[in-house]
Amino acid sequence: MQLVITGRVDPRVIQEIIARRPDLTLKVWNESGIISREQLLKWAQDADLMITMLTERVDTELLEHAPHLKIVSNMAVGFDNFDLDALEKSQVLATNTPDVLTEATAELTMALMLLVLRRLRSAEDALRQHHWTGWEPDGFLGLELYGKTLGIAGFGRIARSVVRRALAFGMRVIIFTRRALKDLPENVQQVSWEQLLESSDILSLHVPLTPQTFHLINRESLSRMKPTAILINTSRGAVIDEQALIEALRTGKLAGAGLDVFETEPLPSDSPLRALPNVTLLPHVGSATVETRLAMAQRAWHNILAYLNGQKPPDLLLPRLWPEKT
Repeated sequence: MQLVITGRVDPRVIQEIIARRPDLTLKVWNESGIISREQLLKWAQDADLMITMLTERVDTELLEHAPHLKIVSNMAVGFDNFDLDALEKSQVLATNTPDVLTEATAELTMALMLLVLRRLRSAEDALRQHHWTGWEPDGFLGLELYGKTLGIAGFGRIARSVVRRALAFGMRVIIFTRRALKDLPENVQQVSWEQLLESSDILSLHVPLTPQTFHLINRESLSRMKPTAILINTSRGAVIDEQALIEALRTGKLAGAGLDVFETEPLPSDSPLRALPNVTLLPHVGSATVETRLAMAQRAWHNILAYLNGQKPPDLLLPRLWPEKT
């Protein structure tokens, strides 16, 4: 059987695969950059098993090129790159990697808040470009997290981890999610979507990308936010209408933003976001720690290994397919 891995993973995971299943033929994309669509479709032709990155679309086209494919394991918690209907129609199992990137992404969310509110990027730029002439009482003034109201859209694992950190910073937290929440800690309150937009000093997005959350942040929602507010996004880029965000940032309707994800990745060279001084941009590094990327690759492989051992993969996205497979 052939296992295709569409991106570079920690060598320890490759060693484990070889040690535990020496019968597998491995094909790993170890080149710089992401695998091309043409190469991916070519490799899929002989693939029985696949570990994919979030950059690879697993859709009808790919599945038609992969007649032997039995399971595809996404090395990401999100799976908006998967066409679940096409996978179900093709009877191909699919998994993701929840839990393991929670803490790393929550840490980065807090880092973006600090970068934007404390104006750390412009302060460092001034220092590096020899514009800093010494301490001044009004130099590089920013804002504190302490006492601010943090709005959280969505309340999954990452959002809950962000809340724990925000409370440690002395923030008040308000949450919007469609399910009723019980036993919330002190200084945490569930609110309506309108209240979230209107009351947040910082709004942090933690929702999956679905047809319902596509452009969740748009001109209408931005118009409800305080002009002093900032927006943080470590979820998926298309949750925000980028053109509407750019307009709000340019016209002062929103004070700032910290973005780790974008509608188009990599961010186009001509994107107006690059020129805005009130935006901090990061290249999708929410899970980019040695510990987390190792854990993600291990979890993706362990889902494959469970399947090979005749066990139900722990992170199965289409569990109704499992009885048919067994």
